[in-house]
Amino acid sequence: MKYQQFLRELEAGRIAPAYLFEGEEDYLKEEALKKLKERIILPDYEDFNYEKLSALDVPATQIIESVSTLPLKGPHRLVVVDAVDKWSEKDQRTLASYLENPVKSSCLIGLTGKFDRRRKLYQEFQKNGKIVSFYPLWDEEIIDWVQQRIRKEGKEIDPEALIYLKERIGNDLHNLNQEIEKLIIFTHPARIIKKEDVEKVAGEGKGVGVFDLMGAIREKDLARALPILSQLLERGEPPLRIHSLIVHEVRSLLRIKEKKRGLSPQEVCSIIFGPRNYYPGFYTDLANHYLQAAKKFSLSELITDYEDLVEAEASIKTG
Repeated sequence: MKYQQFLRELEAGRIAPAYLFEGEEDYLKEEALKKLKERIILPDYEDFNYEKLSALDVPATQIIESVSTLPLKGPHRLVVVDAVDKWSEKDQRTLASYLENPVKSSCLIGLTGKFDRRRKLYQEFQKNGKIVSFYPLWDEEIIDWVQQRIRKEGKEIDPEALIYLKERIGNDLHNLNQEIEKLIIFTHPARIIKKEDVEKVAGEGKGVGVFDLMGAIREKDLARALPILSQLLERGEPPLRIHSLIVHEVRSLLRIKEKKRGLSPQEVCSIIFGPRNYYPGFYTDLANHYLQAAKKFSLSELITDYEDLVEAEASIKTG
């Protein structure tokens, strides 16, 4: 089956005792594994009921021991084994024997690139479990994937912006996802992502997007920030637009630094993006970057920088 069919079966609650995830599209494998884990593993008991191992490091007998362990405070254990195609013939046959009568309270995931379909292990996965194929998406599938990914965040993307994003970034889903995360944050609170937004975030080449500039500022890396700023200006980025982004960056760091107690990632998200009931995972990841960045500055530095930026804004507007 393909990735989308796997998701439909997962949504319907049809969980097989074993899956073989085959193919070269690692990003979708990670997504599928994440969704399966969220479905069957209670977060508070992940340490007890989830285990990821590699066939390069452990024999099949250890995997069988793991999947034979009863789950704690939940219906399933989830055991993931990478590189199952690298096992010896003996280990593959050992696991194939297990698959003839798999433990119902465990879900076993085998990860592989290409796998010889004549192997007994492959055939047992096919007979008593499910094989899910993950191969690079076609162009039209990538377009659909990008649209769905953006709609998941409550936004839409203009067709022109969508084509430009794909042409600019390519077909690598990891890279596309990273740019989408940046676009979601950059365009907040607007609902539509436009081509000019993609141009500003993705830039014309590596290292010249506005997010690269903001990252250099957070890292207090002047040597990296100045060339990026120069490239943005040469590309025609409006100075006032760049300035407003820098002001937002410094103001956010200042508000974080002003707090005398430790802030949670959710509280930092509220400072950066405004209060809301839910923040996507990549928002909280970015919040942790801000927490670490604030430690690089003293409070007096940030106050002085912010005051200088306010004065500069007045100068820019008055010419």
